Order: sequence, then structure tokens, then C-alpha cells
Amino acid sequence: MLMAASKALVDAPYMLSTAEDLKKLSLEDMQRELEHYSTNQNYIKLVAEYENELVGAIDFRNGNKEKIAHQGSFAMTVLPQYRNHGVGRVLVESLITWARNNETVEKICLEVMEDNHGAIQLYKSLNFVEEGRKAKAVKMEGRYQDLIMMALFI
Repeated sequence: MLMAASKALVDAPYMLSTAEDLKKLSLEDMQRELEHYSTNQNYIKLVAEYENELVGAIDFRNGNKEKIAHQGSFAMTVLPQYRNHGVGRVLVESLITWARNNETVEKICLEVMEDNHGAIQLYKSLNFVEEGRKAKAVKMEGRYQDLIMMALFI
């Protein structure tokens, strides 16, 4: 997973994580995270594989307090050579299916950079709606990007 994540961050201007961030993670950190996901019924991490290679991943966590446990957010990565081939759509659709079968989760949230038009169109096509914006939430190369907050009630 760490190797795939480092590949996914190549030519990935819309990812909030960077290769430098990833270098701070150890194998033990990843193992602890996976154990945390496996013990919480309202967390999920799904992966997409092609020819025994990890080509994409999505992870979801719900709120950690009773009053916000009904909602959570996800992050997704897809390797550059597999983008625009439906991998992201399948991952999000799989997450939606899982959430519909989860007794706690009622709302799936995400944040997407305003210039990531392809991702925004994907989310809209899956009935996510814009709920608001975080102005100048991301700074890259001296330029700011708003983060668009989107959600789907299931």
C-alpha cells in the first residue's frame, strides 16, 4: 500500500498528501492504521487491483463522536496510468454500496479542489451535491485553491 501510494502521488496535483508526507509513514504506521480500520465497523478501506497490482484505494471514516457518527468522509487515490478509466467510479460506487448496508452511516462527505473538474463531475454524476467551500484552503506553488465540500445522503 505504501508503494502504491507513492506511485499515486506522482503527477497528482489534486491530492492533499505529497510524497514528502508519505516518507514520514513507516510500515508499522500502515499496519496500525489497517488494524484500526479492521476493528471499526464504520471505517472501510477498499482497494482496486489490476493484474495483482494495487491501482487505487478509497478509505472512509465516520465521525468519532455520537452526534456525528452518522456521517463521515473519504479520500481516494488512483495511480496516474489508471485515471480516467473508471477505477475511481467503481471505488466510490463500492463505498456507496457499503454505506447503504451500514446501519450507522447516513451521509458520505468529501472535499475536492475547485480545479479538479473531472472529480467534481464524477461526484455530481453519483448525486453528490456541493454543501459549501473552504476558501483558499490549499496552497500550491504560491497559488490558492478552494476546497469544495460535497456530500451524498444515502
